[in-house]
Amino acid sequence: MTTASNAEIRLRNQQMLARIRSQEPQPHREGRYALRVMTVAGRSSGKPRAVPIALMQHDGAHYVCSPDRHRDWVQNLLKAGHCVVETDDHPAREASLVEDITGATAVARYLSQLPRVSDEWPITGSTPPEQVLPHMRQIAVFRLDFAV
Repeated sequence: MTTASNAEIRLRNQQMLARIRSQEPQPHREGRYALRVMTVAGRSSGKPRAVPIALMQHDGAHYVCSPDRHRDWVQNLLKAGHCVVETDDHPAREASLVEDITGATAVARYLSQLPRVSDEWPITGSTPPEQVLPHMRQIAVFRLDFAV
């Protein structure tokens, strides 16, 4: 597993933010992901932090996944518990960490959609959900529910 530096991740994120914001929003579809921009408050500064995400739809719910639970946006979302998803009809979302088979299934389905799975993931695109479960404390999966 190769780990990208923070500088590399920030550069990739800035490029993806520009790309996502320059295109029409992808539709949400069951079993697929749609690229979005998520904004979450920084855990120390409280300032809004925008990150590109792939919002996976599984059983009608939306999930966002990270190969590394220690990423800044993951830590920010863990602390804040909520975020905003740009261009969605209901942008305010409540975030819940999911570490069970439902989260493992969302990750497995997300990775199976990718043309190439990054080396940062400890699993492949063909890993069944049952084999994803042992990695759920290393990776992060959030269910993003509409805030009321």
